[in-house]
Amino acid sequence: MTNRREVTTSTQEEFFKRMGRSIPNHPKIDRSIISPEELKLFDKYFSTLCTDLTIYKQLFSIEESIEVLNSFSSIIFGRIQSTYIERICLKIACLLDPAESGRNGINKNLTLKRFASQCNSAELNTLIKNLDALYNSTGIKTWRNKVLAHSDLKTAMGEFDFDLKFTLEDLENIIQCIQEIVDLIVGPNVTTDTEVVLPYGNDVGSFIAKLKKCNNVEKKRRHPEKKRRHP
Repeated sequence: MTNRREVTTSTQEEFFKRMGRSIPNHPKIDRSIISPEELKLFDKYFSTLCTDLTIYKQLFSIEESIEVLNSFSSIIFGRIQSTYIERICLKIACLLDPAESGRNGINKNLTLKRFASQCNSAELNTLIKNLDALYNSTGIKTWRNKVLAHSDLKTAMGEFDFDLKFTLEDLENIIQCIQEIVDLIVGPNVTTDTEVVLPYGNDVGSFIAKLKKCNNVEKKRRHPEKKRRHP
């Protein structure tokens, strides 16, 4: 079974009201040279990011889930939480890389800026600029370049310092902004939810329920009920 993102059948006004966001303006976009195959590949990669964020939120931002995970193994799930954050930030960084890299732009990158550069839209470029400002304010880009993707010596030795300051809400806002821009590129009436619907039985709720059951079994094993004598 595959995970899926919901494509809403509601109007854009209803969608953005439900998400608590303002309705974006529809920029004039030239879609004639955009490759549908490239856009499909980008969306596939972006869907894995949305899945990771959905799982992370349901595992590590809900009190009941946190309690069950810590009871099962706070050390192991603490490491899993850190790994998830690193994975999410790496994916965000990849999607927001320049359209080209290498000497004279010899390498073409499958990034949001590649599509924006092909659209010939000043309005879209402004949205990208605003997204970049939010992204750069978090320190994720420097973290990726200096720590996650490279072992920068000065950073490792404490000779280079940088501010890494982001919250779960920041990650959600970045991902929602990416989705809004992609939707505008695909078509003016497209609105896609970034929340992923996991298949029943393989969702986070089912996972937590199974762990909770294991915790209860282990608790009974360690602390068996004493049998009472009857007169």
